[in-house]
Amino acid sequence: MSEKVLYVMGDGQRLVVKNFLHELEEREFVVRVVAPETESLGVLPGEPLHLLVCLSESMDFAVVRSVVEKAADSGWHLYLAGTINGISPEEDAFLKKVPGVHFQTFPLDIGIFMSEFELNDRARKRVLVVDDEPILLRSIQGWLRDDFEVSLVNSGETAIEFLCTHPIDLILLDYKMPTMSGADVLRQIRAVPKMKDTPVIFLTAYSDRSSVMDVMKLRPEGYILKSKSPDEIKKTVVDFFKNRIVMV
Repeated sequence: MSEKVLYVMGDGQRLVVKNFLHELEEREFVVRVVAPETESLGVLPGEPLHLLVCLSESMDFAVVRSVVEKAADSGWHLYLAGTINGISPEEDAFLKKVPGVHFQTFPLDIGIFMSEFELNDRARKRVLVVDDEPILLRSIQGWLRDDFEVSLVNSGETAIEFLCTHPIDLILLDYKMPTMSGADVLRQIRAVPKMKDTPVIFLTAYSDRSSVMDVMKLRPEGYILKSKSPDEIKKTVVDFFKNRIVMV
C-alpha cells in the first residue's frame, strides 16, 4: 500500500485542526504542515499531491489565489476547509469555483474526507457506461479504457443491480432506453443512500433545446451528445474528474 501523504496549509494549532490531523495520523497518514504563505508553495513538489487548505481570517486571499494557480499547473488535489469572512463578492465567487472538496465548517467529516481522498488518490477512476446499444457500449469502452476502469451494462435494471455491489466514480447513462429510461435510473440512484451521490452524466442523441432542457431538469452532472467525436467524449470525462467541485 502506498504512503498516504497530506500537506496542510493554515493554522495547524487550532484545536479543531489539530484534532482532525491527529485522527488522520491514527489512520496512518503522513501529515506535513506548511505555513500559509506564498513562499511555502516553492517547497511543495510540483507534481500531484493532496493539499488541505484551512481557511481563516488571518489568511491573505492572495495566498489562496496562488495555491489555486499552482494546483492547476501541478495537478494537486485540493481540500478547502472553513471560510474567510469579509472577502469581496468577486473573491467569494472565485473561491466557490475552485475545483476540489469544500468543507464549509469544522470539524471535518473524516468519513467524507477519506472517501474523497481515496477517489483522488486512485490512479484509474471507475466509470460505468449504461446503454442499450451494444456497438456504442463497446466504442465508449475502447475510447476510455486506456485511462479508466470501464464497466458496461445494457439496461437500467442491470445498472441498479451492478451499483448495489460495485463502487463507481461516474456513470455515463443513456437518456432514452426501453423498459427503464435513464431518468428512471437516475431517480432510483438518488433514492438509495449508498449510491445517491454517484455522479451521472447523461448520454443523449438529441441536441435540440427542448430535449437538452428535459435532460438537465433532472440535475445530472452534465450531458454528452452521442454525435460527439471520441476525443470530445473522452475529454468530457477527463475534465469532469479534473474540475469536479464537492460541497460538504
